[in-house]
Amino acid sequence: MKIINTKSYDNTVKKLNRHIKEKDNLRIIGELIENNENFESLVSNPISAMYGFERLKHSNNCFYSFNLCKNGGKIRLIVYPNDNDTSYIYLVFVSFKHYQDFSKEKVIYYDE
Repeated sequence: MKIINTKSYDNTVKKLNRHIKEKDNLRIIGELIENNENFESLVSNPISAMYGFERLKHSNNCFYSFNLCKNGGKIRLIVYPNDNDTSYIYLVFVSFKHYQDFSKEKVIYYDE
């Protein structure tokens, strides 16, 4: 699967430099995403479940997240599957407060 970064992701991932374990898990999750053919295979992959892969609730229900700390930490990678082509996924945001610092309105995409 192809990964597309957003400006929001690029801005928030810089803050991970102080969180070494979570930054390493982000790299592992990136490899996991790239090694799946499409979004459906990512959802059903048991390794995704190890990283707490889940759909967000309420007004953010079109987004999904991975927990960057396998032991239940608050730092999450938020992703968005491409609507038109399930072989692409957007890395949207790195939330440091268990989604409290995330909203759809904060997502800034690069011009394509």
